[in-house]
Parts: sequence; structure tokens; C-alpha cells
Amino acid sequence: MEWTRDTQPLKNVGIQRKLQSVEGMEKTFSLSSEIEPKMKEWDSGSIYTCKSIHNNKEFIKGISICQIHAGAPPFIHVEIPSFKTVMITGSTVNAICLVRTVFEAKVTWLMDGVVTSSSTVKQEKNATHINSEVTVSSSQWKQLKFLTCKVEHKCFSSTEKTVDVAGPAITAPLVEIRRSLKDLLKGDSTVLECDITQLSSHDLYVTFQANGIDISGNQYVDLPQAPGLHSISRRFIVPTKHCQKDTSFTCNVNQGFSGSFKSNSTGNIIVDPSVELLLAPREESESQRLLCSGWGFNPQIKWYSESQKRSPSTNDISMGADGRVAVTSQLQIPYVEWSTGKVFTCEVYDKSLNTNVKEDISLCSAYSSAPPSIHVEIPSFKMVMIAQSTVNATCLVRTVFEAKVTWLMDGVVTANSTVKAKNATHINSEVTVSSSQWKQLKFLTCKVEHKCFSSTEKTVDVAGPAITAPLVEIRRSLKDLLKGDSTVLECDITQLSSHDLYVTFQANGVDISGNQYVDLPQAPGPHSISRRFIVPTKHCQKDTSFTCKVNQGFSGSFKSNSTGNIIVDPSVELLLAPREESESQRLLCSGWGFNPQIKWYSESQQRSPSTNDISMGADGCVAVTSQLQIPHVEWSTGKVFTCEVYDKSLNKNVKKDISLCSAYSSAPPSIHVEIPSFKMVMIAGSTVNAICLVRTVFEAKVTWLMDGVVTSSSTVKQEKNATHINSEVTVSSSQWKQLKFLTCKVEHKCFSSTEKTVDVAGPAITAPLVEIRRSLKDLLKGDSTVLECDITQLSSHDLYVTFQANGIDISGNQYVDLPQAPGLHSISRRFIVPTKHCQKDTSFTCNVNQGFSGSFKSNSTGNIIVDPSVELLLAPREESESQRLLCSGWGFNPQIKWYSESQKRSPSTNDISMGADGRVAVTSQLQIPYVEWSTGKVFTCEVYDKSLNTNVKEDISLCSAYSSAPPSIHVEIPSFKMVMIAQSTVNATCLVRTVFEAKVTWLMDGVVTANSTVKAKNATHINSEVTVSSSQWKQLKFLTCKVEHKCFSSTEKTVDVAGPAITAPLVEIRRSLKDLLKGDSTVLECDITQLSSHDLYVTFQANGVDISGNQYVDLPQAPGPHSISRRFIVPTKHCQKDTSFTCKVNQGFSGSFKSNSTGNIIVDPSVELLLAPREESESQRLLCSGWGFNPQIKWYSESQQRSPSTNDISMGADGCVAVTSQLQIPHVEWSTGKVFTCEVYDKSLNKNVKKDISLCSAYSSAPPSIHVEIPSFKMVMIAGSTVNAICLVRTVFEAKVTWLMDGVVTSSSTVKQEKNATHINSEVTVSSSQWKQLKFLTCKVEHKCFSSTEKTVDVAGPAITAPLVEIRRSLKDLLKGDSTVLECDITQLSSHDLYVTFQANGVDISGNQYVDLPQAPGLHSISRRFIVPTKHCQKDTSFTCNVNQGFSGSFKSNSTGNIIVDPSVELLLDPREESEPQRLLCSGWGFNPQIKWYSESQQRSPSTNDISIGADGRVAVTSQLQIPHAEWSTGKVFTCEVYDKSLNKNVKKDISLCSVTPASSQIVGVYVQGPPLQELQNKGQVTITCHLAGLSLNDSSVDWKVGGKNYSHYAHKEPPVSHSNGTETLRSSLKVSAEDWHAYKQVSCEAKHRCSNQGYEDQISKSRDLNPPTVKILQPTLSELSDVLPLTCLVSGFFPSDIIVYWEANGQSVSSTHYTNSPAWIYRGSSTYSMSSRLNASKTEDKESTYSCVVRHESSETPFESTIKDVFASVTYSKPSATLLQGSGELVCLVFGFSPASINITWFLGDTKELLDFNTSEPQRVPNGKFSIQSHLRLSQVIWLPGANLSCRVTHVNATLSLNISKSDTLEDCNFLDDIMHAEVNQDTDVDSWFMAFIFLLFFLISVIYGVVATIIKTK
Repeated sequence: MEWTRDTQPLKNVGIQRKLQSVEGMEKTFSLSSEIEPKMKEWDSGSIYTCKSIHNNKEFIKGISICQIHAGAPPFIHVEIPSFKTVMITGSTVNAICLVRTVFEAKVTWLMDGVVTSSSTVKQEKNATHINSEVTVSSSQWKQLKFLTCKVEHKCFSSTEKTVDVAGPAITAPLVEIRRSLKDLLKGDSTVLECDITQLSSHDLYVTFQANGIDISGNQYVDLPQAPGLHSISRRFIVPTKHCQKDTSFTCNVNQGFSGSFKSNSTGNIIVDPSVELLLAPREESESQRLLCSGWGFNPQIKWYSESQKRSPSTNDISMGADGRVAVTSQLQIPYVEWSTGKVFTCEVYDKSLNTNVKEDISLCSAYSSAPPSIHVEIPSFKMVMIAQSTVNATCLVRTVFEAKVTWLMDGVVTANSTVKAKNATHINSEVTVSSSQWKQLKFLTCKVEHKCFSSTEKTVDVAGPAITAPLVEIRRSLKDLLKGDSTVLECDITQLSSHDLYVTFQANGVDISGNQYVDLPQAPGPHSISRRFIVPTKHCQKDTSFTCKVNQGFSGSFKSNSTGNIIVDPSVELLLAPREESESQRLLCSGWGFNPQIKWYSESQQRSPSTNDISMGADGCVAVTSQLQIPHVEWSTGKVFTCEVYDKSLNKNVKKDISLCSAYSSAPPSIHVEIPSFKMVMIAGSTVNAICLVRTVFEAKVTWLMDGVVTSSSTVKQEKNATHINSEVTVSSSQWKQLKFLTCKVEHKCFSSTEKTVDVAGPAITAPLVEIRRSLKDLLKGDSTVLECDITQLSSHDLYVTFQANGIDISGNQYVDLPQAPGLHSISRRFIVPTKHCQKDTSFTCNVNQGFSGSFKSNSTGNIIVDPSVELLLAPREESESQRLLCSGWGFNPQIKWYSESQKRSPSTNDISMGADGRVAVTSQLQIPYVEWSTGKVFTCEVYDKSLNTNVKEDISLCSAYSSAPPSIHVEIPSFKMVMIAQSTVNATCLVRTVFEAKVTWLMDGVVTANSTVKAKNATHINSEVTVSSSQWKQLKFLTCKVEHKCFSSTEKTVDVAGPAITAPLVEIRRSLKDLLKGDSTVLECDITQLSSHDLYVTFQANGVDISGNQYVDLPQAPGPHSISRRFIVPTKHCQKDTSFTCKVNQGFSGSFKSNSTGNIIVDPSVELLLAPREESESQRLLCSGWGFNPQIKWYSESQQRSPSTNDISMGADGCVAVTSQLQIPHVEWSTGKVFTCEVYDKSLNKNVKKDISLCSAYSSAPPSIHVEIPSFKMVMIAGSTVNAICLVRTVFEAKVTWLMDGVVTSSSTVKQEKNATHINSEVTVSSSQWKQLKFLTCKVEHKCFSSTEKTVDVAGPAITAPLVEIRRSLKDLLKGDSTVLECDITQLSSHDLYVTFQANGVDISGNQYVDLPQAPGLHSISRRFIVPTKHCQKDTSFTCNVNQGFSGSFKSNSTGNIIVDPSVELLLDPREESEPQRLLCSGWGFNPQIKWYSESQQRSPSTNDISIGADGRVAVTSQLQIPHAEWSTGKVFTCEVYDKSLNKNVKKDISLCSVTPASSQIVGVYVQGPPLQELQNKGQVTITCHLAGLSLNDSSVDWKVGGKNYSHYAHKEPPVSHSNGTETLRSSLKVSAEDWHAYKQVSCEAKHRCSNQGYEDQISKSRDLNPPTVKILQPTLSELSDVLPLTCLVSGFFPSDIIVYWEANGQSVSSTHYTNSPAWIYRGSSTYSMSSRLNASKTEDKESTYSCVVRHESSETPFESTIKDVFASVTYSKPSATLLQGSGELVCLVFGFSPASINITWFLGDTKELLDFNTSEPQRVPNGKFSIQSHLRLSQVIWLPGANLSCRVTHVNATLSLNISKSDTLEDCNFLDDIMHAEVNQDTDVDSWFMAFIFLLFFLISVIYGVVATIIKTK
């Protein structure tokens, strides 16, 4: 017994032997041995083995810790510090790796892939776990991306766990702060909420700020690592110290270690409270509702009444987006209490700020005295048109007054009006007008007058605006056509003015419809309407055109265009859309007509089209198109396809057929002729060539004609391929230059002869315009000697251009090819003049040589090379610090330089230009400081021509700076006021701008005056002043200032003193209301308008006497009239009665204009007192008005002064003042009959006037208002047996109320009645059945205080018409998440109440949804929704809705069909060429489908999601997922799941790159080709080529190996080449050293698709066994003999496969375009290759040619070849030879040596009787290409009698020969080899010997043997 540890023996191991005794058995022994391994060795996984040897046998067993415990990798759990821990830690943080294992495993930490130092790691181990802890600095942790814990032990494979520390990229979240309404409602008003959305998965902390300063600690948030974006919210209670005004709050989100995102600011949310108190009056109400609203930081509402707290009925609180709180509260007050006038207070209190605000309200502020509203109703346009004789208009006036209502028609009062009704709130007046008068009426006015309010009126524009001609168009309705209604017309009317109208439709000018009335609203802008009409069947006839007419207003009639004849027979057009290399053929059928439809047929079988489209043209004709896809196999059979266009409206059809036979027409081919260019002809030696390219598949004959004459064939070369003929003709150059027309003519029996003629000579040459000039563009680049030759108006002829100097050519020919295009051409050519020709007195020209004879010369440039010239100018500037000089130079190539006292100066600008004469102009500017300029320094401008090396100069200085321009003059005269107040004289001033000592003279009206002096003189100005007497000035017209000096011409300035003629202004005087309101009652205003530009002054007068001083006004000299206003306070002494005031305007020195008079404005005061009664009011409002000079109002009651509620003041046009005042009186006080007095007092006059009022004048005898309420439709339908109607009468009287049903008074037992102070409430009870039959219900009110009045209600309503009812699912609700919502759309409803129900499979599933429709003109449309209960959401369930209108009408909708179906899915790929992303499209269908995307169990976010509902109610969802190209190309699987949460069902589909790549696309054909034969002699490298063929080769890799070693990195791979059949080929080549190739090393190429594990390999090496090829040209078969003969060369038995095959004809190589070589192939079981080459030989070109097939192969240095001669011998005509042979019982006619093979043999008995019992063989070709044939005639005893004459007649082409034989009486039977009968042969043919027979038989046998051998070879 031995122990080993890891194969190392252990020593000193004790062994214990023990004898065992087992009962009934022999005794045996046992050995035992124990060892104690070292724990370190045991834990490391060492294997301990115990080996025992007994009787030479070994027994071995091992054990280790790895065997005891499973070798699966351990579980690893990594704990990293939380975000909060990292943020608050000091300098380091710790991460823990907990490994669950019993092994002493090695734990390693990696930070971003780098192993950490062991000094930062602590580790602990127990029996089951290893706990490893790594310490990292905080700064390093914040930069860390990935942390890995790696565990290693030899008992298990290495495993690791990586934690993404950095997490995904942080995206900017949305951060918003707001106050918490939820906490506010709990009493916490200072709680803020920070809402953060669109968070990426990164831990974060949140802080709050007040005015930008943190006020909270960090609130840490650990976000889970989950797909999608997160949303969180954090709250914070603002400390009291920060609850201050002008404090705004924000919150900040700090995500990760670097991202910081700030919220919006709350703004200032801590504000004082505010309040608003409103009244909500309710008619006929027993209680009054008050509404109080408060705003602030934390507002609360309390109610008080007379210091008593009140309880509100409702309290609401809300919070705005700005964080401010709004509270609302309502207080219900009993009407009795409200009517007492008690004051109610709303207090808004903010306990957070300890501030409050209040507002009061009472009955006194409830109602105002607004003027009455007027509503005028006029009869509708339709009503007027259908009225018999009269129409009525109604005026409804809302007022409590007994107002007077007057009607005016076009401004004239009419008497035909009556007051129909009057109640406490309204007056209803009606006027009757005749229809004819109404149609002429323009304006109708309802005027309302009452002393309590100013007169008001409402005018209706009856005639409306002027009618403008609308656009009226008629057309057919495509929308209705698609629904199946083909005879619907639409009349579209646009640009309609606002006038009512009616529309009619006509057929051939005759009305076929009733009037369709339209009421257009009075609205700005033109209107547009449309009306439809279904044409009756009887008018649907041919030759019928339709129109529509618009009759607008009472006179305007406008007719539409005519539809034309739209009812026409159907027509059809059938087209073929051929597709290259296509598997299917597409047919396009188009039909036109009134209502066409398309059907497809093929051999009487109807076919289903792929697409159908319908459209309608502007002429109303319908066009339908349909496409039919036909499989290519079916199309190629020639089957006929029929398109039938059928018009079911007319019951007519039309058809068209198409088949393959009509696909291609015999159109003549296209011909393209290319002739040599003009340049080519000019430089050609002796001949030129022209080419004719003919596009045709036929072997056409091409002929050349030169000026109509056919050219010799010896000058023509021709080539032919599958699609083109290329013919080339050679012509001598001299002949070409004389040639006019060249024609290429093409002929073939398959198409008519066609030709293409080229106009060689071209059109007649017209003289062009030729101009030569210098090139400015090149000059600017530095090339001054470039000339341009511009040639315009060129005809289309090629040409060349030359340049001349003094008439001698200095350039070569510049050729130009002009296109053959309409119009004239323009070209330009450039030339650089050589230096030797750049001389003075040299002029240049250019010459144009066009065609072969035209020569045209340009103008001459003239002498452009001239000496330079110069001009220097000054640009003076006023008051400038610098002076600008301008220098201009001219010449050939001038340049400018500036100098000052020999110093060069830098210019500010330089410009260059070129004139029409070719000379160059340069300009330059120099800026000189003013100080320098003023010194008189001289400045020089030098113009230098570097081309001629010459220069010229010019100087300038200050002395020439100023010209003799006259100075400017400014004259100032005294103002109007100054003249008027002057004592004796006035002064005028003349200011002259000049540097000279000029003389100044004054002239008055042209006369010189001496009263002038020069007041001042300086360097720039002279100031002269003249003195004039005031009287003289007022007479003066013109004043002139004249200036003279010898340096400039005399100049002067004249002023128009008198000014323009004065026009009379408008002068008005009035009192000032503005001053009156300030307390100044005696202020007057003088308004002057339309003033001319003259100065003036204003004065005021009292009774014509001035009472004011002069108010002067200086008016500006400006165009247009002026307006001014002046004020004046009237002195007290003039404030007397009978005093009127005026104002006067004195303009100029003579004009005076007086205003109107104010009249007597100082009058005694007057007063008027009115009552404003109010319904249901506890207070009464009185209105007092006063008039006078300065009136004021006071109120009294029983000598006690009262305070008014309002005071107003106004002023009339006459200057009188009007004041109004209102007094609110409590109802209790008013009802006592107390007298109230209004006093009007004028404090200016100290006078007053009074008026009284009391309750006695409060009420008039107006009829009461009546309001009838009938039960709703719903109430009637759900009522038991009876229903109630109510009549509410507003009156203070005890009136009698009576009910009438359809005119019959009801029993009093069914009526209940109640009465209060203002109303009577009467209620009648009617049985439900009686109500449903009732038509009219009337409530009649009677009392002696007013006339009887009544109100009638139309209970039955108008007649019910059938509506349109449609049911559908609601897409809008579906998008909100409600998938089971149905909508019932009901249109064309008459005005009847109704209810709607929904059904499932015909059974009601909903309650009644009642709808009250208003009584309004026109039809209505409504929609009702219903949520289907879950129990009805079952499969095979369809839904409907039912409309029950009125008490009898029931209308059912269409059915939805089965809309609850299982979801389905379709997943498609949208391939994009060369695109980075890949787009997947997933479509789902079902009841409520939703789409989710997954990739490897991770949900993906789609790029787009769309949802729609089909007409069948089923939902379709589509979603697109964009996948980066790199990710898609990995082959990752993407899943689209369609889930229906309503049905709790789902369906999935997967897709990946490999799933969309079919297995066939993963197959790659690999073919390795050895080096070309040409390279085998190379000693460097040879090229091995690998050819790949497949479907998607971009996804395939190519691996090369040479001698087993990988050489892929040396290979060259070309891009794939796509082919029309959808496949791709790819070529990869590898350069292999010639040494390796000749050493027979194997070269392999392996291709593998990325989605496949299978590789496809081919290999090659240099062959050790070379087999030379066998070459044989196969004799053409008879069927192959035609005009183009294919010769086949069979090359076989060669190895390796690389081979070169080409053809020679008569020893010359044949172009490779004429033959095709097949790839090499290998027969099964063979080791050698074969291939074939096919040459197309043309009979027309063949002249008994000898063709050779030449083969080169590496097995021989000399080529192999096979030759064939005279291949067309079999189709070349040869006469036949014949002989007759007799055999046993038969005659044989042998014919030989003929061609072609077609021949006919017949037998005759005698000359006429044709024999039929014969057998003729097929013609057999013999080696020389000729044919032989034999015919056997059976000799029966009937025909072969002695003396019988038999003939064998042979017919071949146009020749006939006959062989005869006769049987003599003694003739005996003999064998045909023994006897040869003499035959008489026609056509000079003799066979007279046995020798000829044997030769024939020999040839016959050889031909048979050859045919058999050739057939065997070909079939192999």
C-alpha cells in the first residue's frame, strides 16, 4: 500500500493489517492506512492517491477537496458603497466581494480592468465564504467606471462579477418645484415639492434653496438600475425664518458625481391676501347666493353679517401654477333676509402672515340702470320667398319701462305696427309689411324712447351688402361615387357675400330640383357653401349636361358652368409594362366613362387584380385603373388576357385583349450616325471614317449613301452583336469636304426600310459678329497681354480661331465643335500676346474660319499699347480734419504711386477698370491730415506703365482747393409778436458762410437800403443786420440779402415777409368740461382749425367786447392747415345772465376772424326725477337729472338729507351742464309711501329747483310675462301614468290662469295653483298616453288690470324624418386607454327629442341615453358614447345602436361586425442600402393591441408608434425600432410582442439578421482558379483567384491558406457585383510566390457566411499530371444551318482546367465578340476537364472560309487546333444527282450531292397516276456538306406488270429530274445489287454504270456511321 500527493510519493505512512472472520466464509484480511494532509496543501486542491498491490494486481483510488465539493463556479456578490456614502465619506470608501465557496480561492480586484494593489485589500475566510474588501479613495471612486471581483481556484473555472459603477450616461431630467396642495389641505402651508422626471438610472440627492441659498440638507435617492426613465418627488417644509416676502424658492438635483440640474423658481409666493366679493342673482329664487374669492399664501374665508359669524354653504380651495392659493366660498341667504338690505361681509385671513382683508355687499349694489337691449327678428329669406302677401318683423325690447316703440322703414315712420305683448321685463312689438315692399326695403329700424334713458334704436340691414358675383361650379361627387351613388352632383359656391339664397339644379337648362334654401350669417369675408343633389334616373341620359343656379337676395341670379356631357359610353385602354429579367408581367388597364368598373379575364376565367384605383376628372368623367400581375411562365405561353370596362349605370361594357404576341411591334430600329469632327477632317491625312450604330436584334442590311449615291462595299466595315450593328465607312478627306449629305440606310423584312441622314455640310453659314478685346479678368491677375475673341450669332458649324498682329497670324488654330442646336451660338477664345508683338502702333484682330470655306475677321483693337496719362482731383470736405485727393490714370497697364516732397505715400483705396477701347483706367485716393494740407505742401500722383516702362505725373496743393462757388446765405426776420409789440423799429439778420471778405447788401422789395451794418466777421461767416421801421415792415413783401465778391459770382437770398395769402380758419368757442370737473366752471376754450401758416393772436369777448389780452401764437411754415386751442377764465363780473361769449383770431397784420357765439349759457337750473323699479328687490333705485350752468344734486326725505349711491356729470354742445344722481331706498322704507325729494342747486348763480316722487307711480298696467314648462321627453318616457306641466306667471295681481289642450279648456280638477307676491305658479296634470297624442298646450292669463294674454307650446313638434345612424369605435377614447367605448353618430335629425340605446348581438346592453334637441331650423347631428361592460367583451359579438325619436320613430344603425378578436402580429424588415441604422416595422391587429419591443429580454424603446382604427372597428398598431447597424450585424434577436390587455392575450414574433437571411443566401459557391497561363513563366509571384457566388456576399468572410498556413491578410477582396437575377459574385485574389506554386503547395479558399457554421472551400495546386487537350470542331447539324451558323469547338481530356481558347478565320484571329467560351467542366467519374467554344459564323460574310479552333494549355508550348472548311456547303445550292435501283419487291430511288436539304420525291405509274405505297428517308449529310436521300417503292403485282412504266420524280429548289423504269414481258426478278436498269434522267443527268452505284452506297454508309458517332459525342 502506497500514498502519493500530486504524483509525489509520501513516506512514513503507517499500515495496519487486520484479520476478518465472516461466518460461513473463509477468513480474509484487510489493510488500512491513514494520513493527515497539511491543510494548506489540501485546501489548494492537491490530489491524494492510495495504491494497493495484491497478487500482482493494482488497486488505485484518489481523493481531493475538488472531488468532495462540486467544481461549479462559486456565487459572487459585490457590494459597492451607496451614492450617499461616497458623497459624505471623508477620503476613502470600501467595496465588499462576498464569495460563497469552501475553497481557499484567490480573490482579485480590478478597477476599469486594472488589478488593484494588494495593500488596499483586506480578506477574511470561514468555512463557507470569503469576504474580500477593497479600499478606494473617494476621488478615484468618482472617476471609476467598472469594478470587478475575480475568483480563481484550480477546482473550478475562473469566474468574476463586474459592477457598473459609473452607470449609464446621465441625461438632463425635468426638474420642477411647486407648493404641495395636499399638505396645505392638511394644514401644512409651507411644504414644497420637487418633482423630477425623465431621470436616468443614477443615484442623486436633492436640495432646496431660498433666493438661491441652500436651506435644506441633502435628500439622497438611490435609483434602481432599470430600463426606461424614472420619476421621483421630494418634499421640504420651509422654516419659519424663510417665510418672508420677496422670497422665491428653487430645488437642485445633483445626479452622479458631476450632473447638476436646477428647477424653475417659484417666484414670490408669499404675498398679502386679497379678496373679491360677487353676487350671483337667481331669477325666481327663494335664496340669494354670494360668492367670495380670496388669494394669497394661505388664505381662509370667514362670513359676517352685522358682526355675527355666518356658516357658508360651500368652501373650495385650489392652488395656481404660480404657487398662490385661491379659496372660494358661497353663502346662501334666505330671500327674506336678503331683501332687508342687511350688509354681508367676507373676510379673507392669512394665519401664516397674520394679515386679513375684507369686502362688503348688500342688496343696494345689485342692479344698474343700463339702457335697454333691443333684439329685432326679421323674416327669413325663405319665408319672404314663399310668403303670400305680407311678412312680419318683431322687435323684442328688454326694459321695465313703458317705453314707446316706433318702426322706421328706410328712415320713414310706419304705422303698421302693434305691440303684441308687454310684461315686467319685455316689450314685444310686431310690424307687418307687404312682400313686394319688403323686397325693395333697405333698412328697418326699431326705435325705443322713454324719458328714463336716452333714445336708442336698432337698425337691421334688410337689403344687406351689395351682392357680388360668386363663383359657382358644378361637379360630380367623388365621395358619393365611392359609396356607390354615381348620380350625385355637387354645387360649390364660393366668394359669396352675406345674402341668403336658394340653389336649384338643371338638366339641359330645365330645373330638375326644388329650391334648396341657405341662410348665410352676417359675417365679414366671403362665404363658401356646397349643396348636393341626386339626379333622377329619367334624366340620366346621353347628351344631357347639368348646371346649378344660385338665386341670391331678391334679384341676383348666377349660373354655374355646365358639366358638359358626362354620361358617356365607357372606353378602355390596355397597356403592357414590360420588366427586364422579371418573374412576372404587369398589365395596366385604364377605363373612362360615367361609372366604369374593371374586370380581368383569361380564357373566360375571371382574374383578381393586384391594385385598383379610381379618380374623377375636372370634366366629371370617372377614370379607373387596374393592374394585373401575371406569372412569367403563364405570360410566356401566349395566353390572351382581357380587360373589360363595365358601366353598371348605363349597362354597357367595352373590352380589350393583350398577349405576348402583341408585346413587341415591328417598329423600325433606331439609328445613330457618328461623323468625324471638323478638327479631325482638317488635320486628317487622306481619309476619314463615319460610323452608323443600329439598335436592332435583326440581321439587317446596312447601306451607306453619299449625296444619294450608294458607296462601294470595299470602303465599309461592319460588326454585329446581339443588340447592335456597327458599320463604318471610309471617305477621302477631299471628298468629305465636298460632301453635303451622308445617309445610313437599314433594311430587313421584319420592319419597313429606315434611314438616318446627316447634314454634313450643315446649314448655310451666316456671318457671325466677331469682336476682339483685352481681358480685364487676366489683367487683374497680372497678365496684361491676354486678348479675348468673342464670337456671337454663330450658325451651327464647327470652326477654328486665330489671332493676328497687324494682320499677321501670331497664334495656332483653336478648334471649336458647335452642337447642332436651334438658334445662334456664342463662344469666346483667349490668347496671350507674345512679348515681341507688344509694340506701339500694333493693332490686333482675330479670325474665325467656319466650315471648310467661311472666314470672318473681327474689328481691330486699334492702338491699345499707348503711353500712360494722368488726372488729379481734389475732394474738399467741410470742417474736416483730413483732405481727400483723387488720382486717375489711363494707358496699357498703368499703376499709380503717390509722393509728397519726394516721399512715397500710401493711398487709402485703389480701383482698376478697362474701357471698350481696351485701355486701362486706374483710380486711387489719398487721405491727407488737415494740418498737413493747410501748410500748402505739394502732392504728386505718378502713373507708371511697367509693360512700357514709361510714366507721367501731376501735382496739387491748397492753392487750388477752393473753387469760385457762391456762399450759403441764411436770413432771420423778427417774429410776428415782436413786430406787433415793437415801438418803432425791428431788425433782420443775414448770416453768410464764406472764407472771403465779401460785400453784403440789403434790398427791400427790390430797393437797396442803407440801414445795414456788419455786426460780426470770422474765418467762415459774415453777420449783417438791417433796421426797419415797424410800419414799413408791416407793408413789406420781400426782403433780400445780396452777397458779392470777385472770387465767386454774385448771389442773394430773398425772404417772403408777407407770406402766403391768408385763408379763413374755423373758429369755435365752448366751455371746458375738464376744468368744470376740477371746480372751475367759468373756463372757455377757443378751438381754431384749418389755419394757414401765418402767425396770429387770440382774444375773448363778452357780448362783443374784449375781456382778455392778446394770446400770441407762432405757426411753423409747414404744408397743410394747422389747429390750435386757447383757454380763458371768465371774470366774475362777466358771469351774468343774457351774456354770450365769442373769441377772435387776428392773423397776420390784417386778417381777423370771429368765432360763433356761446349763446346764453348762464341759465337757471332745472330738474327731472325718475323711478327705476327692480324685480324681486328689497331696495328701490331713484334717478334724478339736473341741467344748468353749474348744477349740483342733493337728496332729501322728510327734510333729512340722504346720501346718493352714484353721481355723474356731463356737458352738452350748447355749454349747459347735466348732472345725474341715484338714490337706493330700502324696500321697507319705500313701501311706506314716503316722499323723496331731489334738489338741483347752482352755486355759481345761487339758485335751486326741486322734484318729489313716491311709491304711487311705481307700477303700470303692463301685461304679465308667462313662462310654460312642459315635461321633458325623458320625463314622459319614464313617467308612470301622468305628467305635469307648469305655467309661471310674473305679476303682482291676483290673475286667473286657464289651461287649454289643443284649444279645449281642461278640467279644474287637474290643476293646482300657488301665488306669492310676484308670481302665480299653475300646474296641470295630464295622463302619459294623452300627452303623447297632444299637439298644443296653452296657458291663458286674465285680469282686469291688463289685457288678456296667453302662451302656447308646440308639444308635438315638427314631423320626424329618418336620420342616418352609424356605430363605430372611438379612436379618441382608445388613445386615452378606454378600448371598449362605442360611438353612435346620428345625423340629419329633425328637431325631436330622442333616446339612444346600444345592443350586443341585438340585445340591449345600455340604459336609455336621452337627448333634448333644440327647436331650431335645419337638421341636427349628435353623437353618444357607451362603454361596453366586460361581460359583453366576448368573441363573436357584434354591436348596434338604436335611436328612438319622439314617441313612435325608431331607427337602427349598421352592425359593427365581430370586432373582438385575438391579437395578431407581423414583423417586417426594412432593408436600407449602405445605411447605418436598421429599421424594423412591427404591425399588430386586434381589439386593443399594444406593441412592446425586446432584445435579449431587455425592453427597447421604439422610434415611432402609430395607432389607427379601421372601418371594421379593429385596431391596427404599428411601431418602428431603429437598430444601430453595428448591433444589427451581430445577429442579435429582436422580439415584437403584441399584447391585448382587454383580452389578456399576446402574440410574439422574432427577427434577426440570420432569420431574415434565408439558408439559400448562406450558401456560397467557391471556385478557385489557378494562375493565368501568362503568369506561369513569372519567377516572382503568380495570382490565384477565388470566385464566390451567392446572395449576400457582404456578410461572408474569405480565408486563404497556402500549404496549410493562413495568408488571408495578404489577399485582395473586391466589392460584390450584383446581377439582374438577384445573385452576387465576388472575387478575391491572392499573390502566391512562384516558388510555392511550382513546389506544388496547396492553395485553399474558404468562404463562410456570418449566420452559418458551415464553410465552403475549394482548393488548388499545381498539377503534377498534365493531360493535353483533344480539340475537335463539331460538324453543324442540319437544324443549325441558317444565315448565322454556330460552330462548336469541343475541347476535352485536359488537366488542369486553366486553358485559352480562341478562333481563327483563314489564319486571322477572330474578335472575341464573335465567340463565347464556356467554363471548364468535368464529367462524373472522369479526372480531366472539358469545355466548349461557340463561334457565330455569318453566311453573308463567309466566302468558303476555313475556321480553326486554337487551344493553348500548359501541357504544351505549341497550340492545339482543329479546322473546318466550307461550313456553309450544306446551305449553298447544289443540283441533285439520282439513280434507280431495283431490289426484291421494291424499287429504290437514290438522290445525292444536293444542298440545301429540303427535297421532295414522288412516284408515278405512267405519267399521271401518283403512287402512295413508298417510304422516303430523311436527308443525310455527307462529309463534304452535301446531302443524300433514298426512297423505297413497294412493287405489288398490281402495278408491276409487264409493260408497266414507273417514274421517280425529284423536286429540289427550282429543279426537277425524273428517272424511269419499265418492266418488259420477259423480265425476271433479280436482286438490286445484280441489275442496274438504264434510267433516263432529265436535266442532263446520266447514271450509266455500276461504279457510280457503288460510290453512292459507300458515301451513304460513311454518312450513317458519322451521324451516329457525332450524336454519341454530343449527348455525352
